[in-house]
Amino acid sequence: MIRAFAIAVLSIVILSTAAWGQHQGTPEQQRACRHDATRFCRQEGDDYAIANCLRANIGRLRPGCRAVMEGRR
Repeated sequence: MIRAFAIAVLSIVILSTAAWGQHQGTPEQQRACRHDATRFCRQEGDDYAIANCLRANIGRLRPGCRAVMEGRR
């Protein structure tokens, strides 16, 4: 019983850590979009909100940021 509980807790920690890392963006996305995130999404609180803000402003983003957000780079 304790072993099953420990495995469940460990699985949750690993999965939540992996999910958190995905929304921080790749180093390339961070470099390309830092200026636009500061300009358009300054009020946003977390990585999910910033990513959504950048997607909402896709037409206003600098070409490099737009390319990484659209997955062209």
